[in-house]
Amino acid sequence: MTSVTDNAGTPIASSLEAPLSLVERLRIVSQVGTAMVAAALLLIGWVQWQYGSPDLRNVAELIVALAACLVAAPIFWEAAVGLLTGNKESATYQLVSLAILAAMMMGTLSSFFTAALIAIIMNLGRFLEERSILGAQAAIEGLKKLHTTNAMLVADGGEREVDASQLKPGDTIIVRPGEFIAADGEITRGDSSLDQSSITGESVPADMGPGDKVFAGTVNLTGLLHVRVTSAGSKTALGRIVELLQQAERSKTPTMKLIETYAGYYVPLILIVAAVVLFITRDMERAVTVLVVACPSALVLAGPMAMVSALSTASRLGVLIKNTRFLESLGDVDSVVLDKTGTVTLGRLQLVESHPLGDRSEEMLLSNGLICASGSHHPVSRAIVQAANEKGVKAAGTPDRLREVHGKGVIADCNGVSYWLGRRQWLLDEGWDVPEDPRHSGPVVWLGRVESEGERRKTETLGYLLLADVPRAEAKQAISDLRKLGVSRLVLLTGDLQHVADEIGNELNMDEIVAEVLPRQKLEIIERECQNHTVMMVGDGVNDALALARGDVGVAIGAAGSDVALQSADVALMSDDLGRMPSTIVLARRTRRIIHQNVLVGVGMSLGFIYLASIGLFGPVVGILLHFAGPLFVVCNSARLLGFEQPE
Repeated sequence: MTSVTDNAGTPIASSLEAPLSLVERLRIVSQVGTAMVAAALLLIGWVQWQYGSPDLRNVAELIVALAACLVAAPIFWEAAVGLLTGNKESATYQLVSLAILAAMMMGTLSSFFTAALIAIIMNLGRFLEERSILGAQAAIEGLKKLHTTNAMLVADGGEREVDASQLKPGDTIIVRPGEFIAADGEITRGDSSLDQSSITGESVPADMGPGDKVFAGTVNLTGLLHVRVTSAGSKTALGRIVELLQQAERSKTPTMKLIETYAGYYVPLILIVAAVVLFITRDMERAVTVLVVACPSALVLAGPMAMVSALSTASRLGVLIKNTRFLESLGDVDSVVLDKTGTVTLGRLQLVESHPLGDRSEEMLLSNGLICASGSHHPVSRAIVQAANEKGVKAAGTPDRLREVHGKGVIADCNGVSYWLGRRQWLLDEGWDVPEDPRHSGPVVWLGRVESEGERRKTETLGYLLLADVPRAEAKQAISDLRKLGVSRLVLLTGDLQHVADEIGNELNMDEIVAEVLPRQKLEIIERECQNHTVMMVGDGVNDALALARGDVGVAIGAAGSDVALQSADVALMSDDLGRMPSTIVLARRTRRIIHQNVLVGVGMSLGFIYLASIGLFGPVVGILLHFAGPLFVVCNSARLLGFEQPE
């Protein structure tokens, strides 16, 4: 089986491996390297003490002291930097530094052994923790790798390979099977299946052809494509996703901020506890052990690990969360306000029914309508063409001439016969005999035929087509799922006519339907809802920008192609699937629950270990091992979010 490669010829699996930065490499070398050297020195010192000359035991003590100082140096450095910069996350390093110094002050060989072992285990443990955190950053770096480095540009009648960063709107690129698409664009030639999972979260490849939009970072699976570039580099949908993921990863939730607020009191409190233990027991080893087990690593990791796992999972599901604080707001949502056009509906016309007159068939009516619609770009014509394609209906002929009458309809001449497709009033004005329009909330389009018999013109009305902007297939189920999650109010907003909005809203069982509203009025409705509810506003990010920004949580649907959506919303669904809304709320609630579990278990372990250390149940070396039980629980508990799947 041939492996899929990027445009540089590198296998995709390899190209998604995120390299570490120079700073990260140096930190790892410092942590692991000094630990290994110190361990070797400890072994040499122990051998010298056990089997060397008694007169040279001071050499063994010097070697062990050197090992302790060497391996403790990075910890001392982190503690000092954190103290000078006021970084509350450095509390762990500060407490361990004090514990190491206290052990060293005892001045015996065993105390230096203890100090060195504490530092070695600390460095190795921190290395494992950082690799877990760097794994989330690697996911973002791996996403960057979906930006191909090269593209095949069509220029001067030929092809030439260029750096993807040199592409600009209007350029045409060739994408062969197995290659990443280098920029956002529109297919101008060719048909293929595309893997768009990196952008939209859709697991099933999408069949694409001329006129379809494609995104950078998606994989061309089968055919040869010519793509006209619309956005390149950081302005692509993928570029915006990477930028916003980086912003979200740096953001903090209210829970995390609360922990940091009280973190400044933690170190002084633990120092007081250690001092009390030392005063009562007169045992320095117990005081050192208290300092070791009190290190708040679990609390420091409680929020970030869960949030990073949630961000990674949401991205995999095609949900882009711009700021982690909205994960907590999402969990409290009890009112959802939805825009109609393009959000709960498809945002484009679809053929609902065909009504031929007389003894004609629906297929005949549609095939004659195709003669007019196939050469027009009007939304009504596109809807007819799409319906015909889905039903396998072919046009009854190819038009010799086609004329569009603005705002009225289309006239197509085919084999000496003229076909008229358009509004009833237009046909009436032209002398046609047309029945009354049926009662319908969407456009009603009539089709007629004109045949010339000498100087006479014979008109014949063939039938009519009903079109509408219909609800998305998953809309009703998504709204039902929201109610099951405790959402008490569902409001439909639209600038459309009231009777059109009522038909959609009643079908979806909305609590309130507000029609004929302007963007400013949408904002006022959101402000009213926010007075008594935690509101999630869902829109397409264009005329809903004000409302998206004002809601407690703004969700933009189909944001892979909309700059406004990503700028004004807090959460972006990268596909048009409304079913992602309930899943995002479930993920938010699960994330908050895991954060609370992490905090409670972290605090409980710290308090329990402090008590056990103060009564002398174990020493510093065992204490440093037990200290990592909390962070291990936090990492494993948070990792459960990575297995989250969209509920059926």
